[in-house]
This record gives sequence, C-alpha cells and structure tokens, in this order.
Amino acid sequence: MKILKKIKQIACSPKSRNQCVATNNLPAIRFHTIHGENVRLSENGAIARRVDSFCKAIAFSNRPIRVNERVYLKFVDLSTSWSGAVRFGFTSNDPVTYRNNLPKYACPDLKNRPGNWAKALPERFAQRDSILCFYVNEDGEVLYSLNGEDKGVFISNVQTNSALWAIVDVYGNTCALEFVDPRMNMNNVINNDLNILVTQLSSSSISRENREPLPQVYRSVQFKELQFHRTKGYNVRLSNDRCIAERNSSHYCQGYIFTERALNLEEKLVFQILQTDELYTGSLAFGLTSCNPSFLNSEDLPDDPHHLLERPEYWVVIKDVASSPVSGDEIGIKICDNGEVKLYKNKNAPVTLMHVDQTQKLYAFLDLYGSTIKVKLLGALSETYSQPNQLRRGLPTCNSLNGNSRNLTDQSISINKALKSSDDNGKAPIMFSECTVCCEKPINCVLYICGHMCMCYECALKQWKGRGGGQCPICRAIIQDVIRTYLS
Repeated sequence: MKILKKIKQIACSPKSRNQCVATNNLPAIRFHTIHGENVRLSENGAIARRVDSFCKAIAFSNRPIRVNERVYLKFVDLSTSWSGAVRFGFTSNDPVTYRNNLPKYACPDLKNRPGNWAKALPERFAQRDSILCFYVNEDGEVLYSLNGEDKGVFISNVQTNSALWAIVDVYGNTCALEFVDPRMNMNNVINNDLNILVTQLSSSSISRENREPLPQVYRSVQFKELQFHRTKGYNVRLSNDRCIAERNSSHYCQGYIFTERALNLEEKLVFQILQTDELYTGSLAFGLTSCNPSFLNSEDLPDDPHHLLERPEYWVVIKDVASSPVSGDEIGIKICDNGEVKLYKNKNAPVTLMHVDQTQKLYAFLDLYGSTIKVKLLGALSETYSQPNQLRRGLPTCNSLNGNSRNLTDQSISINKALKSSDDNGKAPIMFSECTVCCEKPINCVLYICGHMCMCYECALKQWKGRGGGQCPICRAIIQDVIRTYLS
C-alpha cells in the first residue's frame, strides 16, 4: 500500500491536487495521428517507434495536456548506433496544423517556430524501462523526473494561457516510447508494467532516503541549528527544512547556496556530500562574502563564481575544494580568530584554504558545481565558545605603535569595548579606517587572495612590490594582487 500511495503522490502532488483530481476523468494520453514520416504507432497509439534513420520522428499527444497534469513516458527500445536522446516539451499549436509541414527535428527546427518549447533529455538518463515524467506548472515551468526522482526545471517561460499538446521527438538512440497511464497500473496490480514501475519507484524514490549516507565523524555531535538561505542559484532545489540542497543534474553550474546567517569566528560549518556524478569535471566551490544574501537575486549570480569578485561587496571564493569530494564525505569549514580559514574533511588533518578579513561579517556559500550534486547541512559547531561580539583583531593600532612600553602581543582591541567608549550616543564608529602602515590615509584596497583590508592603496603597493616582501602584514599570506576599493 505504501508503494501505491507513492505512485499517487507522484501522479498528483499536493501543490496541484485540485487539477489532478480533474484529470482523473480524462482519457488516457495517446500519440496523435499526425507525426513524422519515420514514426509507426502501435498498441492503440500508446507506443511510438522510429523505424528508420535517427530523425523525422516528431510526435504529439492526441489531446491537450492540462496545467500540472503529469505525462508519463516509458523507454521501450534503445539503440547504440546514434547519438542523442528524446526531445520533449509542449506546443500551443494544434498538431493538425503540422500535417505535411513537420520538420526533421524538434530541436532546433520546431522549437524555433512560435508556440513551441522543447529540449533534449541528457542521453545518460535514457535507459530501457525507465519512466520519464514531465508537466508544466502555472508559472510556465516544465519540470521532469526519472523513475520518481525529481530532476527540477527543464524548460521555462512556457505560455499557459492556451491549450498545450505534448511534443515527443523519438530521436537518436531513443527508438521507441510508450505513454504510461498510472491509473491503469494502480487498478491492475498484476500487470507487468506496474511491477516494473513499482520496483523502480520503490528503489529510487521511497528508498532514496535510506541510501543517503549517515554521518560518521560527527555522528554523536550536538550541532547548533543552521539552514541554507532562501536565496540560491536557479538550478538548485532546497528541501522543506532548507537543510538539503540538490542541483539539477542536467546542468553543471548555478548551484549556489548560502548560509542563512553570518558565521561566527571559531564556528565550524559542517555539511555532508550526499550525491555526486562523475560524468562532470570540477567539483564543489566554497566562498565567503560580506553581502547579505537577502539582497541578492538568482539573476545576480554568475555561472562562474570567480566573477563574484567583480562585485562591490567583499567576496572570496575557491573552486574544487576538498579534493573532489564523494558521497558520504563530511566537510567542516571554520574561520579562525586570525582570519585563517580551515577545511576539515572526514578524519583528515585540517588544511588552510585561505585568509580573510575576519573583522567583516561573513556569510558562507557553496557552489554545487560539476560532480557535486547534493549536500546536507548538518549544522554549526562552536569548538571554542568565544562571544561573537568579542571579535579581536591582532594588528596593533596606530596609537599603540607610538608607545614602546607595551608588548605587541597585547595590542588586540575589543570591538564592543571600542564602541562603548567612542560614542556616547551608541552609534557604531568605523573601525580601522586608517592605514596601519602610514597611519594617515584611509584604507581603500583589499589584498588578494587573503582578502585583508588594512592599508591604503599606496602602502599596499609598496608592501606587495617593495619593502614588504610581498606578504600580508596580518596573516603573512603571499599577495598576488592589490584591488582598489571605493566607498559608495
């Protein structure tokens, strides 16, 4: 019974329950009699088979498909003689209008005509007996799944204010497809097709949670609750509790996810890799930013995270962290008091990723890029319980440099104390606004790649190319560039 309930959930999601109830009375979807010259229909129009070549096999549904109505296709026959796989989508044009006027290909020929939306399924997803499901929602997004596992948005900007027929191009290595009616399967449990469908659904959708690796290194750790921010890349889907993020596996980029709040110093962010795909190159990217994700939209996020460095806020990012992580890896990242960012992978010794300006309020972000498909945020862990408002900067102030009687190791200043003593009205002054070298000019640059902001542009150039030996005066990281900043 649980499996039958799962089939019903896939066929009729809660979001569109009203629409799905209405579709129960609709006739089964079959292929239209208008189709490409290489298509042959069988089983009362349920199966479309390409009998020659690799193209001229466009087919349509025999009736319009309603918004949120699921279309199920079963891969009946495949080939290895060609390349590419089925193309599918929707058209607002009645298939009758294409009589004697069908192009060879759905993509790009038919797609480029007005009122048609179609796209190619990644060939690795086309497997014999697999069940492809797709539908269009009220927002004009075509979403799809394979064997009950959601893959995300496939096509956008479909116009839903008119009737829509399904487009199916039996292309390339896809030789035969069958429209599957889940209502018939649920009413005939002994049907062989149902057994196949049930087996696939139970192994992929129902048991998927059971296959997800459980934490080992942090198995008995009590984490502070932390969620991903609602702002994300447009290829990412978040779980309801915003602790699991999954990138659409048919895309390799735009997998950005942010923490919902800034990280504290000495606080370890811990997450686990749940799924990877070795067909892609490259892997997880990690970064920190002073930009509150609430002020960002998906359109602000570039395909290449390195382009974030061109934004006016403070951004640092490193690609391919954690040496191409695999499913089950547990990764922790911590900003130390001295600005050092450490990475912990499983039980391995920590490694230093970079140095950052620890006086900034920094949000962490990941880019689920390339082979990294799915991660779970386990939470935050404070290994040393220092108050977040007692951030200390180890660089001496200008006044302390003028005094010879005090040891430099005691020249840290407490930000919250400085705020209390410097402004009786409670307004926060700008801290560390003067260059720590000349003590005259304002700080107006950032050191790359450590990210520290502690000097004026002229002194930073001298530190980089001249007497400074090319090292950051705070963390001693090698300076690779000096980036000038401007106040807005």
